[in-house]
Formats: sequence, C-alpha cells, structure tokens
Amino acid sequence: MERRAGNASRFSITLLCAGVVCATLPFAVTAQSFSDNVKTLSGSASVFTGVKHTRTDLGASTDTDTEPTLGISGQIGGALERGANSLALQYGGTLETDQDASGGGLSDNTSITGASRYAYFDPGSRVDFNLGHTVSSVRNDTGFVVDPSSYDTQNTLSAGAGLRFYPGELSTLRFSAQAGRSFGEDTLNDEESYTAASEFSRRLSERSTGGLNVSRSWTDEDGTDITIDTAQLVYSLEMENGYLSMGGGGSRADSEYVGGTTSENEAVTGFLERGWYTTDWRTSIKYDRSLSDSATDLSLNVPPDFSFLPDTVKLRDLSVVDSLLITHNTQQLCDACNLGVYAEGSILESQLSGATTHEYRVGINLGFQLTALQRLNFGYSWEGDAGEEADTIDDQIHRLNTSWTRQLAENTTFGVQFNQSYLRSRLARNDEDQFELRFVLTHGFAMSGQR
Repeated sequence: MERRAGNASRFSITLLCAGVVCATLPFAVTAQSFSDNVKTLSGSASVFTGVKHTRTDLGASTDTDTEPTLGISGQIGGALERGANSLALQYGGTLETDQDASGGGLSDNTSITGASRYAYFDPGSRVDFNLGHTVSSVRNDTGFVVDPSSYDTQNTLSAGAGLRFYPGELSTLRFSAQAGRSFGEDTLNDEESYTAASEFSRRLSERSTGGLNVSRSWTDEDGTDITIDTAQLVYSLEMENGYLSMGGGGSRADSEYVGGTTSENEAVTGFLERGWYTTDWRTSIKYDRSLSDSATDLSLNVPPDFSFLPDTVKLRDLSVVDSLLITHNTQQLCDACNLGVYAEGSILESQLSGATTHEYRVGINLGFQLTALQRLNFGYSWEGDAGEEADTIDDQIHRLNTSWTRQLAENTTFGVQFNQSYLRSRLARNDEDQFELRFVLTHGFAMSGQR
C-alpha cells in the first residue's frame, strides 16, 4: 500500500469535534457545576520528536528508510453523569511530520481513533434517547500496514430513541428506532442504515430477567438494498460477583441488487456472555453469532469496551459472523502494576460469495510503577487474517510498545518510547519492519467525582 500524506482530513476532525460537542450539549444545558457531573475524566496533550526506521523486504534486496519525526498527540477519556444523562468517551489522535532522509520533503500523517456515547434514561420517564460517534481506522481488504496513518479513516454517527410501556408490574415493552451513517474518505463510500425494534422484558426474579427482541434493519450499500429481520429470546442474571446474559433465535436477510436480482439468506443467531468483577478486576467472555454487514451495524453503533477498541476495523459484506471475545482488566496484579488482556477470534461466512475467512486479534498491556515518579509500560498486539484454513495466516502484524515516563511536575511528564511493528504476509506484498524511537513531553489532567 502506498503511503499517503495527511490521511485524516479536516472533515474527519470536524466530525470528531462535532460528535463530542453534540454529545456533551445536554450537560452544558443542565449542569450547574461541571465537577459535580464527573465520574472520571482524564486527558493529555503531548509533543514528541524522534527517528523512524523502516525496512522493506523486496525479496532479492532490502530497502531501508530512516526519517526524523516531529509531532503532537492527545487523548481524552472518561465518564460523566448528571441525573438521567450519561456520557462515556475515549478519543486519541496523532499528527506527525516526517522528513524524508533522501530529500523527498515533508509528509504529514494523521491518525484518529475513538468513540463516544451519550444516553438519556430516566426510570420515571417513558422516553429514552442516545447519540453516538465513532472514528475508526478502516481497511477494506487492503491488508495490514506498519504505519497506522496509512489506513482510511471512517466516521460514524448514530442516533436513536425509545418509548417504553408497562403492561404489568413486572413487564416492560419498548419500541425503538435507530439510525446510523458513516462518512468515508478516499476509496470508502458513505453508508447508512436504519433499525426499528421492539423489546419485551419481564422480571423473573429479583436478579433475573427474560424477554423477546424483534428488529428489522434496512441498508443501502453500493446500490444494494438489504433488509434483515431478527428475533431472539433473551435472558439475563445478575450475580454477586458478575452477570450472565444469553439469547437465541434467527435472522433472515433479503437482498436486492442492481439490475433487479434478489437473494434470501437465513441463519441461526444468538449470544452468550459471562462476566466477573470486583473492585480491582473485571473479566468477560462473550460468544456472538449474527447475520449482518458493515452497513447494517451502523444503526447499532454501540462501541465495545472502550479499553479494548480495535486498532483497525475490516469492512465486510453480508456475512454470518461467529466471534469469541475474552477481556480482562486488573489494577492489582501486584502492589505496583496493572494488566489488561484481550483476545478475539471470528469466523466470517460471506452470504454473497460463499467464502469463509478468519480474523484474529490479541493484545496485552502491562504497567509497572517503578517509583513514586517513574513508570514503565509494555504493550503487545497482534492481528491476523486467514482464509478457509484457520491455521494458515495470510496477513498479520505484530506491534510492540515500550515506554518509560518520569513525572516532572504534578501534571507533566517526560518519557521515552520505543515502538516496533512487524508485517508478515503470504500475499503478493512485501514484508515490512518499522522501528521508532520517541522522546515525549506530556501535560495532562485527571478528575474524579466524589460518589
């Protein structure tokens, strides 16, 4: 893949800001004191300089390139609550300028990822609504790249509302509508989808609930109209140290292509999730089977656990997807360290081509508090794609990140980062290695509400 300068456009950045502003607007209107609304909120801004070395395997020879770099980065994340209003968000972005050592001039590379979700839910009101925004690095069968800024950037906006009725003391009936739209750049097409749903739930005991969910989604993707109907029986149970939720049913998709041809597809769908949590750690295991495509998912744009947002998202056509995701977070691995781990595997069966593919991603983040002023962090992630043979990886990338930071003032730190990326491919593309050494000066803030 050719390297592109200025990958994330101003339009992407504008949408990012608009999503956050729109989501936080209810707080600005109703809040009396901002600090009273904060559950947790933290952020930072950094300037960095360093050197980047890229090595490309050309088969008979090796091409190398070493560039000095200069850039800025920032991140913000947290949760805000006031009354029936809640907002969760996590965003990060980097703007980097590279100087081509061969005299090719300067190139700007931008990478932005993150998500936010605003929700209004008042148990005393029949109406609820939500707003969501996600900005992702997207790959459309282009394989992995060592430089994250070389991916396409996709912004997704979603909005929805629900109306609840209470046919009995123990029962709730909710009708809802959701809409989603994506804004792509370069080779990505804008997409949109709509979903109408009804959810009936009944409390079975003090901690358990059962119900029936029915939905219909409409999408228009590259001239193809797809309608997906889904019905599932669901059950949830709250436990002293966790939760259990499950559901099972079926989905049916009707597709109408350009030219008037049609097709029908059906699949058994469902999910099973088990979670455990204490004050110091949280673990979850989730299996999910669904019939959908990337466009359909737009109207149901509920980000996963913000701690484990994927580095890249692969666009897909109408597929039956079986996925298994395991996550674990702990703040007390030892007296002065914390650990975050995730692993996910998916099997995708295309309903259009009949092809079966496999996708994998794993990651681990480990932090050590060396002294009161010094911290050491290790991070590793791996993503891989395979075809029909699950154990034959066609395309994969390894990323390793090591950083040391020292606190200079209350909210200011200096750090050294060493980032490594290793791209390996069986496809008709070159293997690449990239090594980057950065010196980073960071100023941040952190707030935590008293509850």
